[in-house]
Amino acid sequence: MNNDKFSGLLGLCRKANKLSVGHDESKISVKNKKASLCLLAEDSSDRLKEEFKTLCEESSVTFIEVPYKIEQFAFIIGSKAAVITVNDDGFSKKLMTYREENV
Repeated sequence: MNNDKFSGLLGLCRKANKLSVGHDESKISVKNKKASLCLLAEDSSDRLKEEFKTLCEESSVTFIEVPYKIEQFAFIIGSKAAVITVNDDGFSKKLMTYREENV
């Protein structure tokens, strides 16, 4: 994955206030159908992965595990979290494009 483009856009999402960060905020965002993309750090717990995978399937939200560790998320978005949601369709589509180009 081209980390520069993906992480840069993720930082822009944060500045635009289009992210929900952490377990509780992300869960609310998915349940309230505000989220269009759920990103999970590669070193998150199996329990968290299963919880959000199921929750996203039930709510028709795209769920992906990204090749970032929790500490890398913290560096990119300024908050330590294992899960974040993107709450904007445009940002979500562009992030998915960057991901698909570089998988």
